[in-house]
Amino acid sequence: YRTMHSRLQVNGMVDVPPQSMISVSFPLGGYLKATKLLPGLRIRKGEVLAVLEDPQFIQLQQDYLMAKAKLQFAEADYQRQKELNSTQASSEKALQMAKSEYESNKVLVKALAQKLLLINIQPETLTENNISRQVNVYSPINGFVSKVNVNIGKYVSPTDVLFELVDPSDIHLNLTVFEKDAALLAIGQKVTAYSNDKPDEKHAADIFLISRNVNEDRAVTVHCHFDQYDPLLLPGMYMNAV
Repeated sequence: YRTMHSRLQVNGMVDVPPQSMISVSFPLGGYLKATKLLPGLRIRKGEVLAVLEDPQFIQLQQDYLMAKAKLQFAEADYQRQKELNSTQASSEKALQMAKSEYESNKVLVKALAQKLLLINIQPETLTENNISRQVNVYSPINGFVSKVNVNIGKYVSPTDVLFELVDPSDIHLNLTVFEKDAALLAIGQKVTAYSNDKPDEKHAADIFLISRNVNEDRAVTVHCHFDQYDPLLLPGMYMNAV
């Protein structure tokens, strides 16, 4: 008895899943004041990608601080009306009006605080002494820049994509296997991949997903994870595999 095997020669390309491709936009829009990004540049999570400037940032901070001050007054007035009402020195209507004003201001402050968080301003540290007309845009991932769609001085709206980022931690290999060979494949099988430019450099991988549908070319897509990520493997790169 002898163990038998066959080799299947296929091709495909390096790819990243949709959740690893990030489009960076800004919810309020503004003028791009500064950025140093270039396509291909590596970035770290939390790193400043760009600085935006707009008068509406100042207005939002002003609204929050004024609402916060009104909330403090409304809370004090509500407590005062509760004390007066407990001694029958105030009407029930005055107490209800004070409570309504207090609750309304509390909702307003919380809503404005969430808007500040959207533009990366921490409401708990905001005071009248650190109001700023500029806000930072931070990187949500570790990875690299694939596209830069803006330039300094340009006004960007909330629907504009400023940058496109790629997280290479989940980079994988998409192989095209013809219908007649698909039945020979199984999850966990070993794959050896190489490029046309460097056929001697082998990249080991494992099959982790086999598509359940046949495309118009009578082929299925096979997804493989690399055993060790190589930074030289870029999304869209053509690969051969065995």
